[in-house]
Amino acid sequence: MAYFRWKGTINNVKRKGEVIADSKEAAIMKLKKQNIDVLSIKQSAPPIELDFLNKVKPKDLMIMTKQLSIMLNAGIPLVSAFSILIEQVKNTKLKKIITDIKEKVEAGSSFSNALREHKDIFSDLYINMVESGEASGNLDAVLQRLVITMEKDLALRRKLKGALIYPAMVSIVAVAVIALILTFVIPTFSKMYADSGMQLPLLTRIVIGVSNFLRDYIIVILLILSIIIGAFVIAKKKSIKFRTYVDSLMLKLPLLGTLILKTSIARFSSILSMLTSGGVSILEAIDIGAKTSGNLVIENTLTKVKEAVKEGSNLSEPIAKAGIFPDMVSQMISVGEETGKLEDMLVKVSQYYEEEVDNSVKNLTTMLEPIIIVVLGVIVGTLVIAMYLPIFKIGQAIKGG
Repeated sequence: MAYFRWKGTINNVKRKGEVIADSKEAAIMKLKKQNIDVLSIKQSAPPIELDFLNKVKPKDLMIMTKQLSIMLNAGIPLVSAFSILIEQVKNTKLKKIITDIKEKVEAGSSFSNALREHKDIFSDLYINMVESGEASGNLDAVLQRLVITMEKDLALRRKLKGALIYPAMVSIVAVAVIALILTFVIPTFSKMYADSGMQLPLLTRIVIGVSNFLRDYIIVILLILSIIIGAFVIAKKKSIKFRTYVDSLMLKLPLLGTLILKTSIARFSSILSMLTSGGVSILEAIDIGAKTSGNLVIENTLTKVKEAVKEGSNLSEPIAKAGIFPDMVSQMISVGEETGKLEDMLVKVSQYYEEEVDNSVKNLTTMLEPIIIVVLGVIVGTLVIAMYLPIFKIGQAIKGG
């Protein structure tokens, strides 16, 4: 297969793009099937792809979905919309995926079935919503709902990351400052005191001992830390049991655990509402929503909820018995079930917990900032006092003499 760059027109609008085909003639035929009038085409070297640098991000997917929804709403045929997307999308991996989807749709496949060939990029939620849009004939409207959900999810992720980034950055700076003091400042005092031959206070000796240990074994310490972090990352990816244990601990953390739970509730209730209103069965909707929770403990709990619903229970009862969700969640869902307005009530649950996430982020930042500053102040203050204690003793001795 060869790689070609082309220039042409679609409905008298100038376009350009890339196409993969066996020959120049095959490439032109392929483009003509897409209603593209080719003005020029030439073989070119395929772009160099570095997958780790060319990852399809959630934001890329959201923008693509928004553009597709707008074009379909404007009356542009699906295949033509794909051709325009291929030209506009900057991410080469996503461009290649859209090209493959377009070719499958041209060959007679449905959009949703073409998406199933790329489940590493498109979630079950995305595929099921597209399928419901195809069945109802409202694909553009369904895609717009998907965009809203994806935007909410991105906002929740940003808030969760934002709550952690500031304390993490302050902690890193604090560790760096303490390491610099122990590695460079304290050895200067240590040499001065060693030359004087004076008896040092216990606190000063401890600090100098820690400083000497760090200087002598810093490479070993960094190596051990790297091994521990690497082992943690690998274990979290490979071992479901270990990941479940870590996720369980995360939920038990003060403030942060509550924030994670509220984020998951907001995401799950929003997705459940959207899927059920789109014609997806409640069991399948719970299953898809569980996979988007981002926490294995919550996912396993929702899987048990699905099994209970499968056996004939309503949704609110197993959620109430789960033990990790606030009572208000099951109560609001119960009201929705009794009034026949479950989807509307799930939207209200989602909106409430989105606001709660905002408040939790503010509280977390407000609480952690002074704690980190106080801890840093105590550590640095202890180091300074430890180094100046001998000088104070000398001063007292001179006064006493």
